[in-house]
Amino acid sequence: MEASALGVPGRALPLILVAAPVDAPLAWLAELEDPRFSYRMESSGHEVVRDVYRYRPDLLILGLRLRDPGPFEVLRRVREMSDELHIVAVDRAFRRAEALRALESGADDLLWYGMPDGLAKALLLARLRRATPVTPSEQLVEDGWLRLDLAAREVTVRGRFVPLTSLEFDLLHVLARNAGQVLSPEQLLRHAWRSRPDGDPSRVKYAVLRLRRGISRATGAEAPIETVRGVGYRYVGPGAHPA
Repeated sequence: MEASALGVPGRALPLILVAAPVDAPLAWLAELEDPRFSYRMESSGHEVVRDVYRYRPDLLILGLRLRDPGPFEVLRRVREMSDELHIVAVDRAFRRAEALRALESGADDLLWYGMPDGLAKALLLARLRRATPVTPSEQLVEDGWLRLDLAAREVTVRGRFVPLTSLEFDLLHVLARNAGQVLSPEQLLRHAWRSRPDGDPSRVKYAVLRLRRGISRATGAEAPIETVRGVGYRYVGPGAHPA
């Protein structure tokens, strides 16, 4: 598995983020390759946390010998962002103490490099069975003003490309899918952040601010996201946009 061939932010296939130290066995990593998935590989803890935030992978394979920071700090930070991301810890060999610590820290499963051929891949296939690509009708959100391409993860407004981060894209997607409805910060945390219910609602306020600025900067138009004081946020439909 070559780093240059790994997954990109816009994808229709489920994304596996592989977090492994640079000395991880190449043969074991190559065994995981499959045309049904896209991949992204990182070798430092900081890059892993960044990529979970930016790309929202469907599964994280986390090496227990990762550094900068180490795997248990990465687990803590990732679980602060998402309680739904499936995390598979992997080690060079089965070590009972490390396995228990990984599972207690937020990992869902454990693999090791010496497993029988094909078993690791079979486990990943089982875990990703629910991560099937959406149907074509679900890959686009269009309302005559806004167009979200879920497969390419691109946003255009009146044909003009709007550069957004992965989180901003997810936030806009949730709002646009529920056009006209007021969504509370807690609802947005659950669906856009895929976070625990006790996540900090103040994150929503600043993310909406960045999203509005990004749309206005790219289009010269006011972003169609209203604040309903004391309740939440609402995306208004195209009928409310100026001509």
